[in-house]
Amino acid sequence: MTDSLGTKVAITEEITNITVTNTNSIGVTLDDNTTTLVTVNNLALPAQFQDAANIAVTPYNTIESSNLQTALEELADQSFRGADTPSGDYIEQGDLWYESDTETLKIYREVSSNVYAWIPIAMSTGDSDTLDGGSY
Repeated sequence: MTDSLGTKVAITEEITNITVTNTNSIGVTLDDNTTTLVTVNNLALPAQFQDAANIAVTPYNTIESSNLQTALEELADQSFRGADTPSGDYIEQGDLWYESDTETLKIYREVSSNVYAWIPIAMSTGDSDTLDGGSY
């Protein structure tokens, strides 16, 4: 079968199998009344769906984004590790930072009215893994 755009669609049907071959896009509806098992081999997603920005997700808890790319970025912006102090517009109260050069876990919180800072909540002592929560 060929439509006005030259799209070729070949459909073969057996009692339990449906095969669709198409070089463009096509929709196939299978429902519970006629289908109990669907097997897909060598599935290739169109290019626009191979990008994390085009994969839909449901916002949950502190993740407000509805696509995978920005949801991952939101998640990554909540926890940091390294020697340099995290900074920028994406830092929010409650974020955690493991300061690797001092082996100190810190939380970003309000220390006085509208003043925020990275406050140590756990630190290594000596060469052990004993943690001291300090006065947090």
